[in-house]
Order: sequence, then structure tokens, then C-alpha cells
Amino acid sequence: MQKSKDKSHYFGRTIVLTTKHRKAEALALPFKAGLGALLRQEEIDTDKLGTFTGEIERSGTPFETAIKKARLGMKKTGVSLGLANEGSFGPHPLIPFIAVCQELIVLVDDELGIEICESIFTEETNYRHIEARSIDDCKEFLTLSKFPSHGLIVRPNQFQKSSIGRFYRAVTAKSAKEQIYKGLREREDLAAAISCCRELSGDGLARIETDMRAHMNPTRMRVLRRLGIKLSKRLQRKCASCGCPGFGLTGGEGSLLCEECNYPSETPAMEVYSCLKCNHRMLVPRRDGITHIEAMYCQRCNP
Repeated sequence: MQKSKDKSHYFGRTIVLTTKHRKAEALALPFKAGLGALLRQEEIDTDKLGTFTGEIERSGTPFETAIKKARLGMKKTGVSLGLANEGSFGPHPLIPFIAVCQELIVLVDDELGIEICESIFTEETNYRHIEARSIDDCKEFLTLSKFPSHGLIVRPNQFQKSSIGRFYRAVTAKSAKEQIYKGLREREDLAAAISCCRELSGDGLARIETDMRAHMNPTRMRVLRRLGIKLSKRLQRKCASCGCPGFGLTGGEGSLLCEECNYPSETPAMEVYSCLKCNHRMLVPRRDGITHIEAMYCQRCNP
């Protein structure tokens, strides 16, 4: 893997970042410091591609959605370089009661005809929710969710179609199905939203959720900064064969064996680094140094 000592391919170039939620605050510096590139934030209603609160379902994969976002900004500005991010949040696939965040970022370069993606999977998130009747029921939740520095969302836990909604100044969104209060950072607004939503709910409860939009979530902004650094470092690496930027990890090959019975696992034994332009590739040992899987993860020893 060759890292060029010359200026990056993107030095002095403008990259358009498509976002509705001020993500340039986290991403501009990594691209300027790492690549010498100028990040131009283009505010476009990316909610039409999906929302965390479910008013609009995301129709594609996170990668596909990020590409669509990037191209919205590119089309609007006429810039050939586009950048976009997509985040996903939920329970850890292996560890009970632990929430995780997966952030994905994509650079679209139409001049080179490549789409370069990097991602981060981390437990660094305040993602959580609770059902409550009043703000007094939420003391521990408010601490864990880092309120008021981090925003909250409130909605009826069970919606009643016949209910008539009341409006407070904290209201930022309303769908045909339910009343949703977003971006809550004031205690009085939170209390008012809970009171309203519990009256609208069939079970008398309001659902309080962490607001995972980037501009409402400093924890997520920190993860995005790390992701921006990761992508900018990859874009500094050039293919040894054709010189295209973005040579990096694209997959794995082989199979790690169980430490007890040598049964093959689904965990790759080698890492694959490749060029997205000419398909030049390298097989290298795993960076984590793992040579076998533990028996507790073996499909034969622990089916």
C-alpha cells in the first residue's frame, strides 16, 4: 500500500457534502487537514430518503442511500465530487442491552468513476428510549441520554386516530399518523411534549427517544469526525499500479480455524486491499493479529 508524499489528488478541490444536519462541523477539518480539500456543505432535504423517526422509511441499504444523498448535492451544484453519510443505530448483535452505532461515509468521484466507502461500528452512542407518563419518570434516562446537551424526541407510545393534537413551540414535525416532537433541549418543552403525547396515546404513555440527527447529537458528531479522518487517510493512499487514490481494505478471504477443533469459521483469515479503479489487489495478514477463533464462537464446538 503506497502512500504518496506529494499533494493529494484532492488538494485544492471542492467536495460537496449533502446534508440537512450540519455535518460539515465534524467533517470539514479532516478533509482540509488530511487532503487540502474544501468541503462545501449543501443543505438539501435528505429526509425524503428516510428518517430516524420512521415517517419516511429508508428504501435502500445505507450505502445506496449515501450514494443517493451525495448525488443530490452533485446534481444541484454541478460539482463532480460528492460526499454523504448515513447512520444506523440499534442493539448490539452479540451483546445484550448494549446499543451500537454504525456510521458509513461515501465519496463519489465522477471524474475517476469511483465510489469510496468507509465505516465505523462502535458502542460510542447515547441511543436509547423509554416510555413514561411524566418527566419525573425519566431522571435516569435523561442522564444516560446526556440531556440537555443532546436532543430528545417525544411521540405517543400508541397513537389514537381520534385524538386531537395540541401544539407547543417545541413541535418540529407532524406526520399523517402521529404527532412527533423533535429537537427537544429545554426541560419545559420536554415536559410539555410528554404531557401532550401521553394524552394522545392509547396506553397513556409517551415514548421518549434520543434524537440521533447529527446536529442534535454531539456524541454522533465525534464519531463522524473519526470517520472523516479514516476516509481522508484512505484517500491519501494511492494504488501502486495505476496511482488512483483510495487504495484500501475492501474485504476478506480465507477462514480462521477454531482453536480447539480446527473447524473453519466464517471469519476471514486474510484482509483484502484493492483499487476501485484497476482492481489491483493485495492479501495481507489481519491487522488485529488474530490467527484462530475461540471455541465459544465455533459452530462445531458451540452450535
